[in-house]
Amino acid sequence: MAEWTIRGMRGEDLVDIMEVARLSLPADPMCPEVFARRVFLDQNFSPATALVAERGGRVAGFVTGFVRRYAIEDMPDDSNRSWITLFAVHPDARRDGAATALFDHLEETMQEMGKSSVLVGPYVPNWWVPGVDEKEYPEAIEFLSKRGYSVITRPLSMDSNLVAYRRPQWVSEKEKSLAESGVRFQDFRPEIIPALFAFLKREFPGDWQRHLRATCQRILQGEYSLRQVQVATEDGEVVGFAHYEGERFGPFGTAPAVRGRGIGAVLLCRTIEAMRENGLHNAYFLWTSDESARLYSSAAGFRESRRFALMKKEFGG
Repeated sequence: MAEWTIRGMRGEDLVDIMEVARLSLPADPMCPEVFARRVFLDQNFSPATALVAERGGRVAGFVTGFVRRYAIEDMPDDSNRSWITLFAVHPDARRDGAATALFDHLEETMQEMGKSSVLVGPYVPNWWVPGVDEKEYPEAIEFLSKRGYSVITRPLSMDSNLVAYRRPQWVSEKEKSLAESGVRFQDFRPEIIPALFAFLKREFPGDWQRHLRATCQRILQGEYSLRQVQVATEDGEVVGFAHYEGERFGPFGTAPAVRGRGIGAVLLCRTIEAMRENGLHNAYFLWTSDESARLYSSAAGFRESRRFALMKKEFGG
């Protein structure tokens, strides 16, 4: 059997890539437009790290790898890392060396670029899911493990049926007591923008600023409701926020100094209520920890829907 040809991804490969993804990634349906936006239009896209495996003129496997050439706003330097966001091999080509050839080529390239490690999943700005789905793709986890990748965390995705949602009484009582102590909860308003982004820059430097900036712009253009963003303030300073985009809840966060007081629970419920008022029947998010999942479950009825293995490989010195 002829060897696999490993080469950089081209636009004309998209039809074959979609077919491989359809057959090999059943839990992650995608369309050409979304793939093109998250891969081809990513500012760090390069055919040096976005690869296909080809034999006889047919693409039977692919991997989308990234190295950062352009920094994310205020994010700590991560230029020593590299990422893999997607990989798949056509079922007919499995156990025939395609995946091995792709990863051999990609890892060698990343090391030549001076990268010290590669992570599977959590690349910003254009990640798909936070790792490898443990239930859906156990063979992928086995393949990566044999190549020296280890699981560093096991994030989970959660979903909530908004039709069945009712605010817990304890959250209403918490909101009342917080208001009495000086914490104010409010919908987005233009004058909160400077304080909100000062908070984000201080407490959550990185990609969340891009998400919130885009949402705020659409609110100001009249495309979104003011309730799309919820803000908590204390003594004139922003101490927390929550946000949604369609059925996707988040980003969402509170300052470490105020955690444990229930501010996050109130922001969560206010946002869920805004989503219901906008006619949405479901809410989901892709990534949280088991510790945070307890809040989502108790305050808003979220339940685990997927579990991932976030995997990492350290390259030898």
